[in-house]
Amino acid sequence: IGVISFNLFDNKGNLIHPHDLNTVLDGEGIAIRSGHMCCMPLMEKLNIASAARASFHIYNNFEDVDKLANAIEKAKLIFNKGLK
Repeated sequence: IGVISFNLFDNKGNLIHPHDLNTVLDGEGIAIRSGHMCCMPLMEKLNIASAARASFHIYNNFEDVDKLANAIEKAKLIFNKGLK
């Protein structure tokens, strides 16, 4: 199954909210899910408020994976701007 759930943190270890990450990636033409994705009991058990999720299928290729990775790096730059 090509599903990856993840959270992204800034340089200070603060969570970049998945909805904010979703907004940046959307601006790059990449669709992900964010939130508790219909698994609220599991999220509560793991003490996670929300997460981002990228899904891959047979119609995706290596270029799509590279675009996602580059967009995540761009998001990290945006949210780390001014942080030391």
